[in-house]
Amino acid sequence: MTDSYRRFAGLAAVATAVAGVVFTVTFAVAVREGERWALRASAITLLVGAITAIPVAVALAEQLGRREPQFAKVALVLAVVADAGAALHGAWDTAVLAHPVRHADVPSYTDPRGFATFALTAAALVVFGWLVVRGSEIPRFVGQLALLAAALLLVVYFGRLIVLNPKRPVIKWVAVVSGLVVSPAFYLAYARSLLGPRDGRGRAATAPTATRTDEAAVR
Repeated sequence: MTDSYRRFAGLAAVATAVAGVVFTVTFAVAVREGERWALRASAITLLVGAITAIPVAVALAEQLGRREPQFAKVALVLAVVADAGAALHGAWDTAVLAHPVRHADVPSYTDPRGFATFALTAAALVVFGWLVVRGSEIPRFVGQLALLAAALLLVVYFGRLIVLNPKRPVIKWVAVVSGLVVSPAFYLAYARSLLGPRDGRGRAATAPTATRTDEAAVR
């Protein structure tokens, strides 16, 4: 990965984290109060966050593909499809809000009950997180955050599919923890690994560890 793309992907990860927080807050306001500005803001930030997440997925696949190229490609395909679906969801909502039309209260035609936004994104995070935890230049806790984010997204998706009402506590609080804490933490942690200092081989710099010689001298 080139240094310029590393910086670009790192900034995209920060933007995705910010968009996720704004989407969660504005969507919660829209659900509770029905405010039109909140509906518009949540739709736009969903669209923006989905687009900025694509470079992040490409960076993850590039780094993880050195050891597991096939699995990394599977995760990348899942992530791109998920981001495209989420972007279409945001674009659909934005278009309807810009020029309201009469339509039945049915699931989104582009992303029913958040299948792409929640379920497919979770599937991509499961693969990415598993590959990171198995061992890579990416810090292990980034993979652990990805797996936790995936679990919460699946709870949100199946909650929307089964319970339906987003005001129910099982959906509301899991969505809040996912959107305000875990998912942003994942993107920010990965951004830090991309934007932080690098060693001579392009890996994230870490504090030097004691060698066996040093340990022997201490003894």
